[in-house]
This record gives sequence, C-alpha cells and structure tokens, in this order.
Amino acid sequence: MPATISTDFVFEPKVWKDHVSAYFDDKLLFGAIAMRDDSLVAQPGTTQNFPYFKQIGVVEEPAETASLSVDALSDGSFSATVKEVGKAVGVKKKAFKVSAANTERIISEITSQMGRRHAEKIDDDLLTEFSTSGNYVDGFTASAAADTLNVRTVLKALVVGFGDHHEDAIAIQMHSKQLYDLMSDSTSGFLKADANDPMYNVPGFSGRLFGMAIFVSDKIPNNGGVQIDSKDAYNAFIHKMDPYGILLKQDMEMESDYDLLAREWLFTSNQWYAVKSFHAKISALDYKTVRMTTTVSL
Repeated sequence: MPATISTDFVFEPKVWKDHVSAYFDDKLLFGAIAMRDDSLVAQPGTTQNFPYFKQIGVVEEPAETASLSVDALSDGSFSATVKEVGKAVGVKKKAFKVSAANTERIISEITSQMGRRHAEKIDDDLLTEFSTSGNYVDGFTASAAADTLNVRTVLKALVVGFGDHHEDAIAIQMHSKQLYDLMSDSTSGFLKADANDPMYNVPGFSGRLFGMAIFVSDKIPNNGGVQIDSKDAYNAFIHKMDPYGILLKQDMEMESDYDLLAREWLFTSNQWYAVKSFHAKISALDYKTVRMTTTVSL
C-alpha cells in the first residue's frame, strides 16, 4: 500500500512564517526599543554602509547689509556587518501519526521556539553592540560599596550623560539585583506598570521611572568581574530614542523538507540582519546611551 505523506502532515510556510515572525517580535527585549530598518541588501559576511545626515549650523543674526553664510547639508555613513543565522528542528514521522490538532500543536511549538531563539540571538548581539566601549558615555561609576542603583544615581547618570537633553531618555535596562536596590531605597517612589502602557507586554518591563520604561534582564553585564570596594557591580544602560538599530534583509524564512531514509520532517528558519549602535555619530548632542556602573547589595 503506497505511503501518503500529505495525510500525515500539513504545513503552510506562509502561515507559519507569520507565526514565527510574530513570536520573534513578542520576545525581543533589547530589540523592543531598537529602530527597525528593512532596507538591508548586502550578503552575509559583507559590510554595508548606511547614510545619515549631519546637522546644519545654528541660525545667524546678520547685520542689515550682511549676507547669511551658506551651510551645505552634508551626510556621513556608518557600517555594519551582515549576519546570516538559522535553526533546524527535526520531528520523526511517527510523531505526526496522531490527530490533526496534535500536528498543529507540534508545528506551533516548533515555530514559537524558533522565533524565541532568533529574538534571543538578536538581543545578545544588540547587548554586545551598545555595551561596547565607544557606544556609550559614562554617566555614573560607583566608587564605594554604598553606590547602589537609586533615584539619585539614575538622575546623576542622566544629567552627566545627557545634560539638558536628559528628558529625552526613554528607557533604562538593568540587572535584577539593581532593581532590588532601586526598589529597596526609601526614595525610589512607586514604579507604575500600567496595563495600557505600550511596553507592558515586552519581556522584562517592570514599570516607569522619570518617564523611562524600566527593563530587567540578567543578561546585563557585571563590571567585567571587577568588584568595587569588595562589592559586585553591574552596568545599567539608559537610552534615548533609537539608540541602536536592527537592519533586516527580510522577515524570517521558514522551510520544511522530508528525509525519506530517516522518516523525519525537517524545519528550518533563516534570517539575515545587522545590528548597529547610533550612539555618537557627530557630537555630544547625538549621544544615545549612558552607562551606569553601580554596586549591588545582594
């Protein structure tokens, strides 16, 4: 009796591509405040340049007989290296010898986990990018064991790092031990986590302080393993709008194939992207990220 694979398995790549892409978006933590750009055209392993416009000079107050000087609108560029990442999962044909509902559940689990793993990979790359020296300005650096994260250290970091542009800050990312110190401080106030907040369902969102969304992740790096006054320390990061970007070639591709000899369905995901910090393209006015180094009490 001939085998009929189509009755054992139903897979629509377009449908499940949307599913994995949606799950990818839902699981981005650092990527939640990233600028998204879909214009990527380079091949994996190559470096692509991306243009931006420089600022024109300040307005002038000319004398009655004087002419205005002419500024040229000039541009510059920054470069990012394109990556290709992917994941493969195999499911034995026997696993699909059940009801159609169970088949749907298995495929849903595969695509959900793929989406999460892709999100985690890009989050890891973004963390490496914005925590690399040169992609942030130091706003507060602990010098004693008592220099834990609190509203005073946050405010100092904002003012030192951004000056009178400190109100432009939109988010702060910290370690869970830093959150403990923040919330244990009597002057911390109340962190409001409103269900109507657009960041409410973002992984790690814990409320707002000074209008900034607070995200908690234990991927936030410690101080290179170096203690301060015999206390462990971690680096929190404060960002303005669009502090870094995810440059995408396309949404994730999903494909499947059947291995006759192994009697196994194979699912693959594939994505091309690059990440880039936009911290300081021209001057201090363009600073996007402030690093805070604080000790922790736990």
